[in-house]
Amino acid sequence: LLLPLEVFAVASGLGYTLLLIQGSVWCWLFGLLSALTFLWLCMYKRIYAESALQVFYVATAVMGYLNWGKSQGELADSLPWSWHLGIVATAGALTLVSAYLLRSLTNAAVPLIDSFTTVFAVFATLLMIYLVPENWVYWIVIDAVSIYLYVKRGLYLTAGLFVLYTGMALYGFVEWVLL
Repeated sequence: LLLPLEVFAVASGLGYTLLLIQGSVWCWLFGLLSALTFLWLCMYKRIYAESALQVFYVATAVMGYLNWGKSQGELADSLPWSWHLGIVATAGALTLVSAYLLRSLTNAAVPLIDSFTTVFAVFATLLMIYLVPENWVYWIVIDAVSIYLYVKRGLYLTAGLFVLYTGMALYGFVEWVLL
């Protein structure tokens, strides 16, 4: 049962990212399907912060669809560096709090890494929804760290997906920021 669900989650996740890079509003449908499937997988594998992140992704799939419809896919202006420093500081502090809570209150398998990828992904997703081009820099780091998280939990196809995501985030950065 796990392997077919993981294959579906990976395929829909790839569809989401490919459509996102192209600026297609339909990316959010694939994001919704991927999030629902990964929610179940993460709960099963005791990756609790990532499970909560998948619930967030379900909500943001709707939010992203509605926002992109209004903006018609027009990129926002880049944020000032001071905003990014604030985001990193805030997300870093929330990561430590989340890791402490996961370590203290649950049987989470890898609380610090789970918290890092989850907290930073929330911020990166919000940047993505509002078409802030630098969202791709966050995703490059998050996706690279996620590879280790999923290998550690035995979700090898998902780890492979995050190898692809890392490359796709690099490509998204080139498409959205450098070109």
